[in-house]
Amino acid sequence: MVKSFRLVVNDREYTVEIGDLSHSPLTVVVNGETYKVEVQAEPTGSPKPAASVVREAGPERKVAEPPVAPRPRVEVVAGAVTAPLPCKVLQIKVKEGDRVKSGDVLFVAESMKMEISIPAPGDGVIKAIRVAVGQTVRQGEVLADME
Repeated sequence: MVKSFRLVVNDREYTVEIGDLSHSPLTVVVNGETYKVEVQAEPTGSPKPAASVVREAGPERKVAEPPVAPRPRVEVVAGAVTAPLPCKVLQIKVKEGDRVKSGDVLFVAESMKMEISIPAPGDGVIKAIRVAVGQTVRQGEVLADME
């Protein structure tokens, strides 16, 4: 009997079908890709079972998953917009005196070779820009003052 599951891992959905659990190797289909999974017994007292995956014979196909950009968590600390993680400032999208709304992109930065947009955490006015394009900042460092 085949059992089907819908799994979500890191915001990505997978359809998994598992064949007869009483036989090893198991046939497992993940998003249409078939795998043979050998289930090996662990010594008594072992905390969790081990499984080794052996891909079923067929055309070799590599699927590269796109990198998942970190989700910036912007904080306003006493009127300051801070860097959500260590990064390099690539673009400054606002200037002093600009009125911004929550979610407007204030900065574009690079972290771990990925571009991230740093949004306004709320409605307000940009009072001061504290960084320059090309500057590397630490997590929590002040990027701009907002009022």
